[in-house]
Amino acid sequence: METGCPHPAICQVGTRLAAGWGHPASRITSRIAASVYNPAVGKPPLPALGKCERCGLGGGRSARGFTLLELLISTAVGAIVLLVIQTTYFGALRLHNTTHARIDADLVVQRTLGIIRRDLAGLMLPGGTLSGQLQTTVFSAMGEGNYGDRVSPDIFTNSGKIDGWNPFSDVQMVAYYLAASSTGTSGKDLVRVVTRNLLPAQDTEPEQQILLSGVESAAMLFYDGAGWIDFWDSEATSTLPAALRLSLVMASGDGSGSGNAPIDLVVPVLAKTTTSQTQAEEESMPIP
Repeated sequence: METGCPHPAICQVGTRLAAGWGHPASRITSRIAASVYNPAVGKPPLPALGKCERCGLGGGRSARGFTLLELLISTAVGAIVLLVIQTTYFGALRLHNTTHARIDADLVVQRTLGIIRRDLAGLMLPGGTLSGQLQTTVFSAMGEGNYGDRVSPDIFTNSGKIDGWNPFSDVQMVAYYLAASSTGTSGKDLVRVVTRNLLPAQDTEPEQQILLSGVESAAMLFYDGAGWIDFWDSEATSTLPAALRLSLVMASGDGSGSGNAPIDLVVPVLAKTTTSQTQAEEESMPIP
């Protein structure tokens, strides 16, 4: 029997079995020790005595640490996992920021189109005390000023807001311009110039509102019943167009509008002059 092992009986049996089976002695003796010393089933624990170099029993916990190769492999695996996490996280963050920026820009465009739609839908009949003519060549003196490139004629509309702070009715004069960018970004600003007081006792300054930035070009067209034209004179024709269309082209990131589809807003004109009604009645009469 071996004398250097703290568990000579287990060491002797395990060593003989290992020699006959061709297995390491430590594997055999550890299994024998687990069947003899097992606190989980009510048996006493393995005494913490000296360690046997032959069978590996005793000595408490092993003092063996990680090898350099194991550390390198674990570090490489951890780096790969962190790289995957970092790529996924920043990709999702970039998508989140891009989506929210696009949503915010679309909300501004929709708000602008809503304001323009309300102005055009409220177009009033030409003539009268508060309503002027719809002309693309002659403009009212009340809206004179250096606001930029004119996009629309003077539009007399009933889209004004009535509240307890302004002594004006809902009738106002609106015109749209393209001005240089106020923020230094690419494109121009779409400016709405509003004149609330249409019967001024003295000169008044119209109100300027920047509706949309980053606009490359803008144009207003008029539908005469046969096609879209870029001019109108209600004083000469005594009529109003059947519809109005505003086309906007947004600037790209490089400062050009190439590749961007135009944004078209078509608003039917419900107001009809006497001349328009007479023409419609004549066209509807059967030909004898």
